[in-house]
Amino acid sequence: MRTILFSLVLTFLLVGCKDANPAAASEAAPPEISVEDASKALQSGAVAVDANSASTREKHGTVPNAIILTSSSKYELSQLPEDKSKDLIFYCSSTYCTASDSAAERASTNGYENVHIMREGIKGWKGAGKATVDYPES
Repeated sequence: MRTILFSLVLTFLLVGCKDANPAAASEAAPPEISVEDASKALQSGAVAVDANSASTREKHGTVPNAIILTSSSKYELSQLPEDKSKDLIFYCSSTYCTASDSAAERASTNGYENVHIMREGIKGWKGAGKATVDYPES
């Protein structure tokens, strides 16, 4: 009897957890954008958003004119453009970094409509021969 009761309780808990927030399950992660496509988008008015640490910025620089976030997950939304339809391209150091994912998701969940992640990050940007600026800019 205990086994049956335990199985029923466990089943209800698992089903309840699975559907606890159906809206969250339907939201997709921000799409990725290649370095080349990001470069073209930036030339057309998109805004780069740097989610790197200061040490990564000091070592690799930043994309020119990028917004420099104070934190990848706890930055003030006022750091982003007021226009929530503006194209935003978040990046961090490389394909192994997920700071850009956290930062982009924060923007998306707060109403920004055109959010992308440049997965290759600043290392991929530099590797493709794209210009960078020193951090801090002098």
